This record gives sequence, C-alpha cells and structure tokens, in this order.
Amino acid sequence: MRCASCRRGLDHCHGTVVLHGSGDFGGVECTEPDCVDVEPARHLFVIGCGSVEGGCACAAVPAMS
Repeated sequence: MRCASCRRGLDHCHGTVVLHGSGDFGGVECTEPDCVDVEPARHLFVIGCGSVEGGCACAAVPAMS
C-alpha cells in the first residue's frame, strides 16, 4: 500500500520535521536519514524539539546561578 502523496507523485517525505528553537543545534532536521529537503511543507508531521521523547539539548532551560 502506498500513501496518497506517493500515488499522486507529489514531492514529499514520510519523516517528521523537528524544529529546533535555539542553542547549538538551531534549525530543522528530519527523522528520515535520506531526506534532502527539510521544508516543513513536504512533511505531514512537524514538531518542536521539546516534544521529542527524551528531550533535546537545545530545549533545556539553563540553570540560573
């Protein structure tokens, strides 16, 4: 079974785009290793890095001293 976008020949990715807000990481990445275009419009799912299981280093709030 193929997805509707595959059947229509649309340019898309089956991965999830992860949006990083700050820190050393910044930017966006995709969960699919073969993804070459991380444009959110090409992806069905887009999440903030704070929603990633286990968290993300750039989403951590620095401790105040």
